[in-house]
Amino acid sequence: MTGLVPYMAVVVMRYLDLIYLIQLERYNSTRLCGWIARHWGIALDGRGALVQTAVLVAGILLAESPLPAITFYIVWLAAGMWLRARWSSLQVSQRLQWTPRTVRLAAVAFVLAGAMMFVTSWLAVVLLSRLMVAPRVLLVGIGLAAGLLVMSEVAAGMVLVANLSLAPLEHAINRRFYAQAHARMRQYPGEIIGITGSYGKTTTKFITAALLQRRYSVFKTPDGVNTTMGIVRVVREALRDDHQFFVVEVAAYGPGEIREVCEILRPRLGILTAVGVQHLERFGTPERIAEAKYELIDSLPPDGLAIVNADDPVCLRLAERARQEGRRVLLYGIGEDERALGVRGKDVKLSSKGSAFRVETEHGAAMFETRLLGGWNIGNILGATAAALECGMPLEEIADGVRTLAPAPKRLEIREEGGVIKLIDVANANPRGAQMALDVLSQFEGGSKILITPGLVELGQIEAEENRRLGRAAAAVCDYVVLVGPQQTQPLREGLREAGFSGSRVLIARHADEVADCLKAIVCEGDVLLYENRLPDTYLEFA
Repeated sequence: MTGLVPYMAVVVMRYLDLIYLIQLERYNSTRLCGWIARHWGIALDGRGALVQTAVLVAGILLAESPLPAITFYIVWLAAGMWLRARWSSLQVSQRLQWTPRTVRLAAVAFVLAGAMMFVTSWLAVVLLSRLMVAPRVLLVGIGLAAGLLVMSEVAAGMVLVANLSLAPLEHAINRRFYAQAHARMRQYPGEIIGITGSYGKTTTKFITAALLQRRYSVFKTPDGVNTTMGIVRVVREALRDDHQFFVVEVAAYGPGEIREVCEILRPRLGILTAVGVQHLERFGTPERIAEAKYELIDSLPPDGLAIVNADDPVCLRLAERARQEGRRVLLYGIGEDERALGVRGKDVKLSSKGSAFRVETEHGAAMFETRLLGGWNIGNILGATAAALECGMPLEEIADGVRTLAPAPKRLEIREEGGVIKLIDVANANPRGAQMALDVLSQFEGGSKILITPGLVELGQIEAEENRRLGRAAAAVCDYVVLVGPQQTQPLREGLREAGFSGSRVLIARHADEVADCLKAIVCEGDVLLYENRLPDTYLEFA
């Protein structure tokens, strides 16, 4: 039975990979079905099926030959070891997180798969014993190989069935967690600040929390925690009564999600950083994205304050709507125009070291300096400044805090390694943010400017054109471009070509692990590398 071990290892890893993918899709069966439709060759594992079918045929032929039954097990073991050695996991950029929900899903999926394997193996043994005369040990081996073949090929279906069958239970568990979080927030004595936007919300969260921490006890949601269940978990497990402020980043992957979180949190302050086309594929239209972001403002109490970015035209329209509904609104923005801004930035000076600008408010004016890169980070600072002023901090203390700010992780985070400057912006996944990152790259002087990107996704019908636009913009700034994913980045290559960018300066990596090999041939001391966006493993491309 030794041939069973390597085959079983491969089959188990296939199931865990598929469970990992549905975890990335937030246990959404429809999204996993979409992945299966796009990658049916991986879902069905054609190479593994071919090898296992060849093993079955060899077993049947050996049953009619004088060779001993152990010959089949040797063939089976060799084939299984060959498959195991060539296995490529789908867990590349992250790993499966073993949460209680994941454990339940894996248990049900493996029980269903085990039952399928047992039935298939039993039927194969019964059928073969009636068709031929062969040693029982050989027939059992062939039956087990047949069971494993079926178990492997139905892996995607088993994970989907397990997820669907658990849906009522998971819904009940979630409602219980929601109720606990709701009760906890009714007892929480501190102030809640909610932050949302198509981009800028994470950095604004970090800035807001950092400024308030100079005077108050502050708890902010951890990096990457911005969905309903993630926020519910930190409320239940980490929020304390001695936290005077709770700064919460709220994301939306569909209508109603922000409202659901706000019903639990009941924030008094809400910051709207931007409304763009990120996740357009999920929402369908830009108008639905705007409506989803407005759910934060709509959830504020009568004495609440909506802090809105006036430099974003959609945000500005939503601010006017809020005012018409009788809500308190404070606008922030950059420029010396006639807009009635509560917090205004002006006299901006940008460089590769950061920026300096003047801030004017009804509380006075002050000069701000920051190490944060990019003009849009000034907007993030202004939004956080408005929140800090509302919470009772003086402007001069805020200016002191801004001087010490460090970049949010993976959001234009600057690193220097071996004389090479790296701008890590892999958490940025929207067209406007990508253009702003290129603007920062253009401010550096010296060596070659190199962009490494897989492009932009989840933009629906405008995705190809936005990637072509990104390619044209990159051509105006970069000396080299490394594209990750040959198929996904095809529109980007078209944009580069349209702008007259030399094809010899475009390098293609199949996935992130190959990027280092591409860079070895072109990177020199003094070069500046911009890592723009990182796609989840659901977008991996395989040969």
